[in-house]
Amino acid sequence: MAKKFPTPQEVTDQQSVAWRSTEDMVEIANDMNSWSYTSLCQTNKEWIVGHAIGLGWSAAHFPLAYPSKTLSAGVVFIK
Repeated sequence: MAKKFPTPQEVTDQQSVAWRSTEDMVEIANDMNSWSYTSLCQTNKEWIVGHAIGLGWSAAHFPLAYPSKTLSAGVVFIK
């Protein structure tokens, strides 16, 4: 079963944040764009943010995995 891009309808006003792993978001972006990326790069970060805003999220953030200064810990979507 293919993973789905999160939508704001999945969260409530009280719990207004959704999180997806880096691996899931790379897979979703690849599936939706016929890409073959193996990691979260600038191209798919930009696409994820644009797609999230288009779906009604107010923002999408890529927090760093502690203690890394470069690896993302996934994507946080804010309603």
